[in-house]
Amino acid sequence: MKPMTLLRATAVAAILAAGGAHAQTTIIGFDPLEQPGILGSVFDSYSEGGYNFDSSFLGLLSSAHQSNFAYAGSAGLGATVLTTTTLSRNDGAAFSLSSISLADFVSLPGPYDVTFVGNKVGGGTVTQTFSLDGSHNFSNYTFTGFNNLLSATWQEGALHTFQVDNVTASVSAVPEPATYGMMLGGLGLLAFLRRRKNAAARTPPEPGAT
Repeated sequence: MKPMTLLRATAVAAILAAGGAHAQTTIIGFDPLEQPGILGSVFDSYSEGGYNFDSSFLGLLSSAHQSNFAYAGSAGLGATVLTTTTLSRNDGAAFSLSSISLADFVSLPGPYDVTFVGNKVGGGTVTQTFSLDGSHNFSNYTFTGFNNLLSATWQEGALHTFQVDNVTASVSAVPEPATYGMMLGGLGLLAFLRRRKNAAARTPPEPGAT
C-alpha cells in the first residue's frame, strides 16, 4: 500500500472506531423485590440499574410476595388503581425501550388493554397499546419507536391493574476521552492530507516536464 493511501486509511479507521460507541443495555428485573410470604410491598418510588420508577400523587407502587395470588413467577412492579407510573433515567439522560414483560396484578376476570406513552426529547410522544389475557403469567411484548425518550408513563385502570418485569432499556454509551482523541486525530490527519493534495495540485510543473 502506498504511504499516502496508508495514512488515509489510518485516519478513516480512527474516525470509524471513535464513532462506534455502543448502547448500554439494562434489563430491569426487580430482583430486590423478591420476598417470601403472602403479603405485598408498597412504596412510592423504586430505582434499579440507573432507572427510576415514580408513582403519581396519591398513588403507590406495589409488588406481590411469592405466596401472594398475584405473584406471576417472579417479582414484578405493579401499582394501586389509577396510579400513573413514570420511568426515567436517574441522570436525566435520554433512553430507549425495546421490550417488557406484563402480567395481571389485581383485576376483574377477562382480557384488557394497557397503553404506554413515551415522552421524547424535544417534545412529542409515542404510544403503544398491548393486550393482556388477564392471567398471572408474564408475557413478553416489544416496543416500536420508543427511542430518544426522556420518560415513559403508564396508568393502572380502575378495574384492572397490571405488573411489569424484565424492562429492557438502553442508553448510548458516552465515549471515553481517548476515543475523542482518536476521532480528532483522524480528522486532523485527513485535513492534512487534503491540504497537501491541494498544494500539489496548485504547484506548476517544472520546465521540460511531460
